[in-house]
Amino acid sequence: MLEETVHTEPISPLRPSDLVVEALDQMEEWKLSHLPLVDASGKYMGLISEDVLFESEDDNAPIQTVFNPAFAPSVLPNAHAFILMDVCTRDRITLIPIVDHEGFYKGAHMLTDVLEFFRSTPALSQPGAILVMRAETAQYSMAEMAAVVEQNDAKILASWLTHSSAANEVEITLKINVEHSGPIVQSLQRYGYEIGGIFGDRNFDSDYRERYDHLMNYLKY
Repeated sequence: MLEETVHTEPISPLRPSDLVVEALDQMEEWKLSHLPLVDASGKYMGLISEDVLFESEDDNAPIQTVFNPAFAPSVLPNAHAFILMDVCTRDRITLIPIVDHEGFYKGAHMLTDVLEFFRSTPALSQPGAILVMRAETAQYSMAEMAAVVEQNDAKILASWLTHSSAANEVEITLKINVEHSGPIVQSLQRYGYEIGGIFGDRNFDSDYRERYDHLMNYLKY
């Protein structure tokens, strides 16, 4: 899952002498809000954003008059796909420049290419239930959860950890390869995992709707 598995776009970089209006036209052509800027030798200088260009009082002014050199996010060639996503979300950019160890611009990824890469992974493309659980940070064990899932003839397709509202807790999200998660949920609860949500389980959705309908009928009378 290296950088080369994510599509690279042949996006031509801008030059400091290019005009604001020319940069905006190029952004419109690519449907992007950011473009890379390089010097005469091809070394990466940073990203120029659409917002900054719109703030310019003169559309015919060179980009260098509004460019902020401090804004220069990039990734190295062969960067992991997780790093690409991290840079995208951290800096809220629509394009990720690829820059080598010598500082030369080598190409770019569009945010849509990164999202397409993750969309094609089993975690998103294969059907299955999504379980959201909470547990104490010192308690949870990925090996334990994997064993519980596999004992119920299922597999974990993906896992994700996030901070819980409680300081000593972690929220665990599991994507499994089966849609009927009832036995797995019951086993996890016996191990002390608190289930916070179940998604993509048709049986659970049906049971929940049935209980809701029974409650509504009960309240009517």
